Amino acid sequence: MARTGPPTVLFEVFWTQQKRKHLLETALDGVPLPPEDYPIYVLIGAEGPWTPTGLAERLLMPLSTVIFRVKRLEGRGHAERVPNPDDGRSFLIRLTRDGQRLLDRARPAFRDYAEAVEARLGEDGVEALRNGLVALRGAIDDELVAREAEPAPERVP
Repeated sequence: MARTGPPTVLFEVFWTQQKRKHLLETALDGVPLPPEDYPIYVLIGAEGPWTPTGLAERLLMPLSTVIFRVKRLEGRGHAERVPNPDDGRSFLIRLTRDGQRLLDRARPAFRDYAEAVEARLGEDGVEALRNGLVALRGAIDDELVAREAEPAPERVP
């Protein structure tokens, strides 16, 4: 049975995510790019083109969610599907010219804020935080794997 007590580190991550969301909204104010889609624009535009499966793995998101989000970009005319030269059965997702122009406008606006935050943390603070987050993701993965191996709790009728 779970006990109550002070907020866990996972709540700290939630609160930090809320602050990150606000910072992104502020940085992109006036740029017609939904903040929740910004990471997808960045990965497709900076690292793409991607297969949907590859993009889902990179984003640590379910494939169905990535496809839904990419369709939103396609609906805006900012992404398109092109044949995959390495596999004729699949396709790649890339930004259109309009999508790339929008990213070229949005990315410096957000990056200015992001780099300013990192400057406030300092080089050592950024490295410590990055290492801590990697360790946290690993601990979450380990706990999920450990709990999958455990039998499901009995239910009282």
